[in-house]
Amino acid sequence: MKVNFECNLCGGKEGNTIPFRYAFKEKFLWGVKCTTCELVSIWPRPSNQEIEEMYAEDYFAGSDKQTHHMEVSYLDILSSGDYKEGVKVIQKYCSTGNILDVGCATGNFLYVLKENGYQVKGIELSTFAAEYGRKNFGIEIVNKPYDLALLNKELPENHFDVILMGDVLEHFTDPTEAMRLTHKILKPGGVALIQLPGTLNLISSKIAFGIYKLIGSQKTMRIPPYHLTEFNAKTATKMFEVCGFSKTIITQEVKPPSTIPLRGNFIENTFKYVFQFINYYLTKWFGVAGDRIIIETYK
Repeated sequence: MKVNFECNLCGGKEGNTIPFRYAFKEKFLWGVKCTTCELVSIWPRPSNQEIEEMYAEDYFAGSDKQTHHMEVSYLDILSSGDYKEGVKVIQKYCSTGNILDVGCATGNFLYVLKENGYQVKGIELSTFAAEYGRKNFGIEIVNKPYDLALLNKELPENHFDVILMGDVLEHFTDPTEAMRLTHKILKPGGVALIQLPGTLNLISSKIAFGIYKLIGSQKTMRIPPYHLTEFNAKTATKMFEVCGFSKTIITQEVKPPSTIPLRGNFIENTFKYVFQFINYYLTKWFGVAGDRIIIETYK
C-alpha cells in the first residue's frame, strides 16, 4: 500500500508499507519503505512525549513485563557486563582522548573508560538512567535529546576522538540529523563506532514478509515502537555519505540461534529458529544477511 510520508534520509515523500506494524496507544504504526532510497521507517512516528514515556524507569528496570524486550532487568545486564574487550576496541583508535557515548544508559562503560584514563561524557534521554549514572558512577551525563544538547553548546564542535552509538541510532526520530551532528562534534580524523540491529535483513524476515504479502496479512507487534528506523548496509552507507563522512567500513554479524528471542507461537518460533541456523552460517561465511550491522565511519 502506497502512503505519503517524509523520509529523513533522502527527503522522499512516498513509500510502500511492509507487512509489519506496531499496535501502540490504540493506533497502528506501519513500517514504510521509501520508494526512492529504500530506508524503512515507522510511520506515523510517535510524538516526542510518547518517546520520553517509553524510556521511563520501567524500560531500564525491566518491571514492565508486557512491553519489555528482555526477560531480565536491563540494569542487571549492564552492571554484570565485561567491558575489558570494549576498552581494547577504543584503544585501537586512541590511547587517550575525549569519548562520547550517545545513549549511554546508566554510564557503566563510560565509568570503565574513565578508570582507564579517558575523558568521558554521555548523552541519555532517560532521566532515570542519567540520574542513576551520575549518582553511582560520577559520570557527566547530559539528560536531553542529542540535537538539543548540541544546540545548547553542551557538545563542542571538533572535540571528540571517538563517539559511541551502540544500538541507539534506530531509536531516533531523525537518525540522519543525528549523524550530521555527530560529524560536527568529531575531531578531524575522529571516528564514530556504531552498532545497528538489522532484523529485516534476515532470511527468515524476508521469507515471512513474502508469505504475509501473499496471504494479505501482516506481523503486528504489541509493544512500544522502540525502533523507529530499520537499516541495512546500503541505507546506512548512504546516510553516512549524505552526512559528510569521508570513509565508512561496514561488517555484518548474526546472533547464534540459541540467543534469539522467540516471542511468537510454536510455528513462528520453529520457523525463526531453523532459518536463524541457516542464516548464521551464511553470514559467517559470506558476510551478508546479518542481523547486526557494525560500522566505523570517519570524519
